[in-house]
Amino acid sequence: MKKNIAFVFCMFFSVTAFCQPAGQVVIHGQLNGDLKGYNRMYLYTRTSNDSAEIVNGNYTFRFPFTEPLMKFFYPQYTKEMRQMYQPFGILISGPGDYDVTSDIAKPMKYSSLKGPQPMLELQNFNSDFDLAIRKMNTIKAHIYGDQWYQINEASPLYPAMLHSTDSLNDIFVLPLIKKYVSENPKSIGSAYILSTHGKDYGTLDQKESLLHLLDAVTRKSKPSMEFENYILGLKKSRIGSVVSNFTLETPEKKSIAFDHFAGKYVLIDFWASWCWPCRNAFPGMRKMKQHYQDKNFEIYSISIDEDKDAWLKAVKDENNPWPQSWDGNGIANKYFAVTSIPATFLIDPKGKIIAKEVGYDPEGNDSISKELKKIFGE
Repeated sequence: MKKNIAFVFCMFFSVTAFCQPAGQVVIHGQLNGDLKGYNRMYLYTRTSNDSAEIVNGNYTFRFPFTEPLMKFFYPQYTKEMRQMYQPFGILISGPGDYDVTSDIAKPMKYSSLKGPQPMLELQNFNSDFDLAIRKMNTIKAHIYGDQWYQINEASPLYPAMLHSTDSLNDIFVLPLIKKYVSENPKSIGSAYILSTHGKDYGTLDQKESLLHLLDAVTRKSKPSMEFENYILGLKKSRIGSVVSNFTLETPEKKSIAFDHFAGKYVLIDFWASWCWPCRNAFPGMRKMKQHYQDKNFEIYSISIDEDKDAWLKAVKDENNPWPQSWDGNGIANKYFAVTSIPATFLIDPKGKIIAKEVGYDPEGNDSISKELKKIFGE
């Protein structure tokens, strides 16, 4: 069970290539209801944006299929009417027709879908997953009260609630993941379920068991390999583990190997240009760098940006006085099992992980800051 710390962080995901024939994707959309003249639908990923005009409630997107990925919908109406936005996406698993029928009076996640089977399997899983989470929350509210979600580490109820959450996950979530993957071992949708939800639930042994439910061909897909690398990253990023040497590129297109920092305490910071909590953490990190500048200490920022140009611009804008690299080799996943950013790891002079943290605590009460104070003093 991951700590439910009250730090600020960004979640990220990656859906990558799976062998499919080239072809065209056509999304036929229907959005019912009075749009009050806000007649555009936006379709986006983290690195791309597109839009289409809604005419008589209908809109169409066309694009070539290149790889499986999630495409998210955002009605202009929702933005202009300042409604709460709930992300809704569909899995583009291959070329073909995808039909999305929605009602502007309801969140997009209640859309009805027609199209390739992997998309439908994933959508059914997401509906069942939402139901499982609601059941778990109802039980926790019954045990700990309606404000159970406000229980934090300062509360004496916190350990019991963590134990309850783990138990409920074993009852409601893990069997659901196992059911869908075992029933659809050849589906890219199953690989996607593991590369997202599979990372957040279960022990290391349970994750490995889920991975082995996929058939041999699907195991070779990149979403599956991403999940497998994540499992490897969990093993490599345990407290006390020695970081394997790796090499990444600097903004100046020079290679920098991690053993370059041998003999120093190193704070590895995983971030991205689009992650505002990451960038909000930089002023505090600059103070940290200055505070320990005469000590045997260095910071090393590694960006998980998919858009390299966005990373280069952010590096220039931030102008942080420590080494920077772009993670073009999947180091965040297969070496450190990073699923949320900012994520920081404190490494001792012998290359051993001695502390790690997810999120940004502006008060400096995180485990990294505490460990540095123990090492170097106030």
